[in-house]
Formats: sequence, structure tokens, C-alpha cells
Amino acid sequence: MTVTETVEEGLFQTENPIHELQRMLVRYDLTPNQAKVYLFLSKIGIKTASEISKALKIPRTETYHLLSTLQQKGIIFSVFGKPTKFNAVGLDESLEILINNEKNRLNELEAGKSSLIKLWNIIPKYGESEDESQENKFQSLQGRNSILGKLEQMIKESKENILVLGTDADFKRFYFTEFTELLNKTKSDLRILTDHQADTSNIFESIEPKKIKKIDDKNREDFCFIIKDNSEVIFFISNNKVKDMLAVWTDSNAFVTTLRSLFSLMWKKSHHIDETDAESLLGSEITYEHRLREIEQEKMILNYLQENFKLLDSGRSSN
Repeated sequence: MTVTETVEEGLFQTENPIHELQRMLVRYDLTPNQAKVYLFLSKIGIKTASEISKALKIPRTETYHLLSTLQQKGIIFSVFGKPTKFNAVGLDESLEILINNEKNRLNELEAGKSSLIKLWNIIPKYGESEDESQENKFQSLQGRNSILGKLEQMIKESKENILVLGTDADFKRFYFTEFTELLNKTKSDLRILTDHQADTSNIFESIEPKKIKKIDDKNREDFCFIIKDNSEVIFFISNNKVKDMLAVWTDSNAFVTTLRSLFSLMWKKSHHIDETDAESLLGSEITYEHRLREIEQEKMILNYLQENFKLLDSGRSSN
């Protein structure tokens, strides 16, 4: 086995940093195999389609299609000859090209928005009754981009309050997005309950500490949700069988009110990240009976949520 073949064979081992690069490039509108071919050419250099197919163990027909698509995106180029060979544009330039491609696509979508709305408004509605227009709505969201799009819409449209509950690990999936920036810019009353640590790096570190309280009860880490204006909520669902993120959006008054009650109870007994437990209790007298009532309320709320979201999740799985 030659040195080149040895390098090619070990290039995409899971412990190699290039494996992480491949995963991250998927965020730039590349498929896993497109990212694999691009990175291969970036590190190995000029190769024919046949050599790429053999080294990466990708069928030759698919390899030609991948190379064609990457050329259209502008991040690889062909070297004319017999046979044709291929090479990759540098990573810095490629990222700039991919970002500009995405910006151009978004600009095109934005430009066509008004035309689509005008056409839609021309078409009359049929068969919608008053009861149907007022019924509670539930929407299943799968995948980071789908959920992020809904979150951004909720935050931008919020007029009263944004309530966020979840661990730092829950929200780290939204690193490198505008999620925390939008939270920072909102004029609504922002409150965040998380396992935030003042002395560690975390996704909420740019947000004012007075808007954040620390989750002390580890049993609540299973819950992650965001409420907008007491009118709609996104509730994240844990499902180990599915790799993509799962969530449910709803404007159901029963669900929103229930989650709002849970948030209020937890907010009341939690303290800000720059406070000690002793400081947070100064000036407050919480009786044993009062705490028992709070625990009973939480138990009822959690039982309701677990029962109903389990039904929602199982219904979604069966579909």
C-alpha cells in the first residue's frame, strides 16, 4: 500500500478532525457525500472521478453526479485532459462561495414573497367554518432548521414575554445561529431558566444575568420549551430513536397555560446566577405547607405534560 493510499484510507476515520469538518459542512447546504468528496480533494489534491470513487468507496455513477453538483456550487473545478481530473477551491474561498450562494437564494425567495401572497389572496377560501378557524393547532417540527425557523418567527413577533426553560445542552444545538442574538434584541420581557453557570462558557453568556435564573432541580432537565406571549409554545421532545431534533408547536390554551404555570412555579423558587441560595431567600418566608402545595402543583402539571406529550409523540411515530 502506497503512502497516498494510507492517507486516503485514514482520512475519514471518526477520530480524525476532518470527520468533524465533514459534519459541519453539511450546515452549508452540502450533503454528507458532497462534503466528503470536497474535503478529499482539498487534502489529497488532483484526482480523477475513478480515483475518487475507489478511494471513498462511492459508486462511480454517484461520484460523477457529486462532482457535477460541486462544480455548479463553485467549490471544485475540473482540470482538462484525458481523463478529466478534479481539484478543490481553498476552504476559506469555498465557505465564502457557499454563504453567498445561500444569501442569493434567500434574496430570491424574499423577492418572490409579495408575488406569492398576491396570488394566494386572489384565490377564495372554501369550506372553512368559524369553529375550524378557532380550533387549537398542533404542528410537529423535525430537524434543527425547521425548529429554528419557528423559534425566530415567535421571537420576532413577540409583544409581551418570552419564557425559556431548558439546559445549556438543549440550546447548544443553536450555536452559530441568530437565536441568542434575537433573544437579546427582543423588547418583550425575557426570562430564562437553565443550568447556566456564571463561571463557565455557555450559549446564554451574552444575555443580562438578571434575565436568567438557575435550574436547581435536576428532575426538571427533561423539559425544554419556549413560550411566546402566553399564546403559543414550542415543546422539545426527547426521542433516542430519531437523530434529528423533534418538537411540537401549539397555540393550545391548555398546554400554554400548563407550561406557563410550571415555569412560574420554578421561576419563583429559583435564584439568579449571581446569587447564593442564602441571598435568594432573604426577605421571604416560605412555609412548609406552602412548599407542599407547590410540590403538589408541580406534580399535577408534570403528570399532565408527560401523559399528553407521550400521546402526541406516539401518534406522530405511528404516522
